Amino acid sequence: MSDIKKVTSEEASKIIETREPLGKFYTIEKDFKTGKRIYVGIDNQCGDAWTEDFKCLTTCKNWLG
Repeated sequence: MSDIKKVTSEEASKIIETREPLGKFYTIEKDFKTGKRIYVGIDNQCGDAWTEDFKCLTTCKNWLG
């Protein structure tokens, strides 16, 4: 498993917008409807900034894995 870095919401937004830096990232958001945590994975290894939401951090990290 390659390095996965936790980032703030602001850093995550910048990564998605600018496609930099390259790498794998996740951030923790709050679901507005339920108030529960959502783990947002960002796969930006190739500059595409693929994102996916998860209910579980382990599942998020496995997806980024």
